[in-house]
Amino acid sequence: MNELAIAVVVILFPGLIAAVICDKITVHSPRWGSFKYSVYSFVLGVSSYVALQGIVYIWNWFSGLFVPTVSFVSKTLDVWTIVTTQTVSIDPSEVFWATILSPVIAVLAAFTVNHKIIHKAAQRLRVSGKYGDENLFSFFLNAQDINWVYVRDIPSKLTYQGRVVSFSEADDMQELVLSEVTVFAYETSDEYYSVPLLYLSKERGSFIIEAIPQQLLEAEDEKEAH
Repeated sequence: MNELAIAVVVILFPGLIAAVICDKITVHSPRWGSFKYSVYSFVLGVSSYVALQGIVYIWNWFSGLFVPTVSFVSKTLDVWTIVTTQTVSIDPSEVFWATILSPVIAVLAAFTVNHKIIHKAAQRLRVSGKYGDENLFSFFLNAQDINWVYVRDIPSKLTYQGRVVSFSEADDMQELVLSEVTVFAYETSDEYYSVPLLYLSKERGSFIIEAIPQQLLEAEDEKEAH
Protein backbone atom coordinates (compact mmCIF):
# COMPACT_ATOMS: atom_id res chain seq x y z
CA MET A 1 0.00 0.00 0.00
CA ASN A 2 1.57 3.30 -1.11
CA GLU A 3 1.79 6.49 0.90
CA LEU A 4 -1.22 8.11 -0.76
CA ALA A 5 -3.46 5.11 -0.04
CA ILE A 6 -2.41 5.11 3.62
CA ALA A 7 -3.13 8.83 3.84
CA VAL A 8 -6.58 8.40 2.34
CA VAL A 9 -7.41 5.62 4.84
CA VAL A 10 -6.30 7.78 7.77
CA ILE A 11 -8.13 10.85 6.50
CA LEU A 12 -11.37 8.93 5.89
CA PHE A 13 -11.35 7.40 9.39
CA PRO A 14 -13.96 9.96 10.63
CA GLY A 15 -16.23 8.88 7.76
CA LEU A 16 -15.96 5.24 8.80
CA ILE A 17 -16.95 6.14 12.37
CA ALA A 18 -19.92 8.17 11.09
CA ALA A 19 -21.00 5.35 8.74
CA VAL A 20 -20.98 2.79 11.56
CA ILE A 21 -23.12 5.09 13.73
CA CYS A 22 -25.52 5.78 10.86
CA ASP A 23 -25.87 2.08 10.17
CA LYS A 24 -26.89 1.50 13.78
CA ILE A 25 -29.44 4.30 14.16
CA THR A 26 -31.08 4.55 10.74
CA VAL A 27 -33.92 2.39 9.48
CA HIS A 28 -32.88 0.84 6.20
CA SER A 29 -33.35 -2.37 4.26
CA PRO A 30 -31.54 -4.34 3.00
CA ARG A 31 -28.35 -4.19 5.03
CA TRP A 32 -25.50 -2.15 3.64
CA GLY A 33 -22.94 -4.03 1.61
CA SER A 34 -19.23 -3.22 1.37
CA PHE A 35 -19.79 -0.88 -1.60
CA LYS A 36 -22.40 1.23 0.21
CA TYR A 37 -20.26 1.31 3.34
CA SER A 38 -17.34 2.62 1.26
CA VAL A 39 -19.45 5.28 -0.45
CA TYR A 40 -21.14 6.43 2.77
CA SER A 41 -17.83 6.47 4.63
CA PHE A 42 -16.40 8.74 1.92
CA VAL A 43 -19.41 11.08 1.86
CA LEU A 44 -19.67 11.32 5.66
CA GLY A 45 -15.91 11.71 5.98
CA VAL A 46 -15.84 14.61 3.53
CA SER A 47 -18.84 16.10 5.36
CA SER A 48 -16.93 15.94 8.66
CA TYR A 49 -14.01 17.87 7.17
CA VAL A 50 -16.36 20.37 5.50
CA ALA A 51 -17.99 20.98 8.90
CA LEU A 52 -14.54 21.37 10.49
CA GLN A 53 -13.51 23.80 7.76
CA GLY A 54 -16.64 25.85 8.39
CA ILE A 55 -15.88 25.99 12.11
CA VAL A 56 -12.32 27.14 11.36
CA TYR A 57 -13.58 29.88 9.04
CA ILE A 58 -16.12 31.10 11.60
CA TRP A 59 -13.54 31.00 14.42
CA ASN A 60 -11.04 33.04 12.40
CA TRP A 61 -13.74 35.50 11.39
CA PHE A 62 -14.75 36.12 15.03
CA SER A 63 -11.09 36.37 16.02
CA GLY A 64 -10.60 39.09 13.42
CA LEU A 65 -13.63 40.98 14.72
CA PHE A 66 -12.87 40.93 18.45
CA VAL A 67 -9.07 40.86 18.38
CA PRO A 68 -8.04 43.74 16.09
CA THR A 69 -4.34 42.87 16.36
CA VAL A 70 -5.03 39.51 14.73
CA SER A 71 -5.28 39.75 10.97
CA PHE A 72 -8.15 37.82 9.44
CA VAL A 73 -6.70 34.83 7.63
CA SER A 74 -8.97 31.94 6.70
CA LYS A 75 -6.92 28.82 7.29
CA THR A 76 -7.55 26.12 4.74
CA LEU A 77 -7.28 22.59 6.12
CA ASP A 78 -4.30 20.56 4.98
CA VAL A 79 -6.61 17.69 4.04
CA TRP A 80 -7.70 19.53 0.88
CA THR A 81 -4.16 19.39 -0.54
CA ILE A 82 -4.90 15.85 -1.75
CA VAL A 83 -7.37 17.40 -4.20
CA THR A 84 -5.62 20.66 -5.01
CA THR A 85 -2.01 19.51 -5.32
CA GLN A 86 -2.28 15.68 -5.30
CA THR A 87 0.21 15.62 -2.44
CA VAL A 88 -0.12 13.91 0.92
CA SER A 89 -0.31 16.19 3.95
CA ILE A 90 -1.83 14.82 7.14
CA ASP A 91 -2.39 17.06 10.14
CA PRO A 92 -3.21 14.76 13.10
CA SER A 93 -5.19 17.51 14.79
CA GLU A 94 -7.48 17.78 11.74
CA VAL A 95 -8.13 14.03 11.78
CA PHE A 96 -8.78 14.20 15.53
CA TRP A 97 -11.28 17.06 15.36
CA ALA A 98 -13.00 15.62 12.30
CA THR A 99 -13.41 12.35 14.23
CA ILE A 100 -14.91 14.28 17.16
CA LEU A 101 -17.38 15.89 14.74
CA SER A 102 -18.24 12.63 12.95
CA PRO A 103 -20.92 11.49 15.48
CA VAL A 104 -22.67 14.84 15.04
CA ILE A 105 -22.59 14.42 11.27
CA ALA A 106 -23.91 10.86 11.69
CA VAL A 107 -26.81 12.03 13.89
CA LEU A 108 -27.76 14.76 11.40
CA ALA A 109 -27.62 12.27 8.53
CA ALA A 110 -29.70 9.74 10.49
CA PHE A 111 -32.26 12.44 11.35
CA THR A 112 -32.55 13.33 7.66
CA VAL A 113 -33.04 9.68 6.69
CA ASN A 114 -35.33 8.61 9.54
CA HIS A 115 -37.60 11.63 9.13
CA LYS A 116 -37.46 11.31 5.33
CA ILE A 117 -36.57 14.97 4.86
CA ILE A 118 -35.35 14.43 1.29
CA HIS A 119 -38.31 12.25 0.32
CA LYS A 120 -40.82 14.73 1.79
CA ALA A 121 -39.16 17.59 -0.08
CA ALA A 122 -39.26 15.57 -3.30
CA GLN A 123 -42.94 14.80 -2.76
CA ARG A 124 -43.76 18.46 -2.13
CA LEU A 125 -41.95 19.38 -5.34
CA ARG A 126 -43.69 16.47 -7.09
CA VAL A 127 -40.35 15.08 -8.12
CA SER A 128 -40.95 11.67 -6.58
CA GLY A 129 -43.66 9.70 -4.79
CA LYS A 130 -41.21 7.36 -3.06
CA TYR A 131 -41.92 7.06 0.69
CA GLY A 132 -38.44 5.98 1.85
CA ASP A 133 -35.69 3.39 1.65
CA GLU A 134 -37.07 0.85 4.11
CA ASN A 135 -39.61 -1.86 3.33
CA LEU A 136 -43.33 -1.37 4.01
CA PHE A 137 -43.18 -3.58 7.13
CA SER A 138 -40.76 -1.17 8.81
CA PHE A 139 -42.44 1.90 7.31
CA PHE A 140 -45.84 0.88 8.71
CA LEU A 141 -44.58 0.06 12.22
CA ASN A 142 -42.47 3.23 12.34
CA ALA A 143 -45.52 5.45 11.81
CA GLN A 144 -46.18 7.78 14.75
CA ASP A 145 -49.80 6.70 15.15
CA ILE A 146 -48.93 2.98 15.44
CA ASN A 147 -49.13 1.98 19.11
CA TRP A 148 -51.75 -0.66 19.92
CA VAL A 149 -52.17 -3.34 17.26
CA TYR A 150 -53.89 -6.59 16.48
CA VAL A 151 -51.58 -9.26 15.09
CA ARG A 152 -53.54 -11.92 13.21
CA ASP A 153 -51.62 -15.20 13.15
CA ILE A 154 -54.04 -17.06 10.88
CA PRO A 155 -52.04 -20.32 10.50
CA SER A 156 -51.94 -20.66 14.32
CA LYS A 157 -55.54 -19.40 14.64
CA LEU A 158 -54.52 -16.76 17.18
CA THR A 159 -54.90 -13.00 17.53
CA TYR A 160 -52.53 -10.93 19.66
CA GLN A 161 -53.48 -7.53 21.05
CA GLY A 162 -50.63 -5.41 22.40
CA ARG A 163 -48.32 -2.42 22.13
CA VAL A 164 -45.49 -2.45 19.59
CA VAL A 165 -42.13 -2.44 21.39
CA SER A 166 -39.67 -3.37 18.65
CA PHE A 167 -39.49 -5.15 15.32
CA SER A 168 -37.10 -6.30 12.61
CA GLU A 169 -37.17 -8.00 9.24
CA ALA A 170 -34.59 -10.24 7.58
CA ASP A 171 -34.65 -11.79 4.12
CA ASP A 172 -37.02 -14.59 5.17
CA MET A 173 -38.13 -13.68 8.72
CA GLN A 174 -40.22 -11.04 10.47
CA GLU A 175 -39.85 -10.44 14.21
CA LEU A 176 -42.11 -8.47 16.52
CA VAL A 177 -42.09 -7.74 20.25
CA LEU A 178 -45.34 -6.68 21.94
CA SER A 179 -46.06 -5.57 25.50
CA GLU A 180 -49.30 -5.78 27.55
CA VAL A 181 -50.39 -8.68 25.34
CA THR A 182 -53.77 -10.40 25.34
CA VAL A 183 -54.13 -13.56 23.25
CA PHE A 184 -57.48 -14.38 21.60
CA ALA A 185 -58.83 -17.14 19.40
CA TYR A 186 -58.74 -15.90 15.82
CA GLU A 187 -62.11 -17.31 14.76
CA THR A 188 -64.22 -16.73 17.91
CA SER A 189 -62.28 -13.90 19.64
CA ASP A 190 -62.42 -15.83 22.91
CA GLU A 191 -59.78 -14.58 25.33
CA TYR A 192 -57.14 -17.18 26.21
CA TYR A 193 -54.58 -15.46 28.44
CA SER A 194 -52.48 -12.32 28.97
CA VAL A 195 -48.71 -11.83 29.24
CA PRO A 196 -46.63 -8.70 29.89
CA LEU A 197 -44.30 -9.28 26.95
CA LEU A 198 -44.39 -11.46 23.83
CA TYR A 199 -41.84 -12.20 21.10
CA LEU A 200 -43.21 -13.32 17.74
CA SER A 201 -41.00 -14.70 14.96
CA LYS A 202 -42.54 -15.90 11.72
CA GLU A 203 -41.79 -16.30 8.05
CA ARG A 204 -42.44 -13.16 6.02
CA GLY A 205 -46.13 -12.70 5.32
CA SER A 206 -47.26 -15.20 7.97
CA PHE A 207 -49.18 -12.67 10.05
CA ILE A 208 -51.28 -9.56 9.52
CA ILE A 209 -50.89 -6.39 11.60
CA GLU A 210 -53.86 -4.07 12.17
CA ALA A 211 -53.66 -0.72 13.93
CA ILE A 212 -56.29 -0.39 16.66
CA PRO A 213 -58.18 2.94 16.48
CA GLN A 214 -58.09 5.03 19.64
CA GLN A 215 -61.90 5.11 19.75
CA LEU A 216 -62.03 1.32 19.93
CA LEU A 217 -59.52 1.27 22.78
CA GLU A 218 -61.55 3.85 24.72
CA ALA A 219 -64.73 1.82 24.17
CA GLU A 220 -63.05 -1.32 25.49
CA ASP A 221 -61.79 0.57 28.56
CA GLU A 222 -65.30 1.86 29.29
CA LYS A 223 -66.73 -1.63 28.88
CA GLU A 224 -64.21 -3.08 31.35
CA ALA A 225 -64.92 -0.25 33.81
CA HIS A 226 -68.60 -1.17 33.91
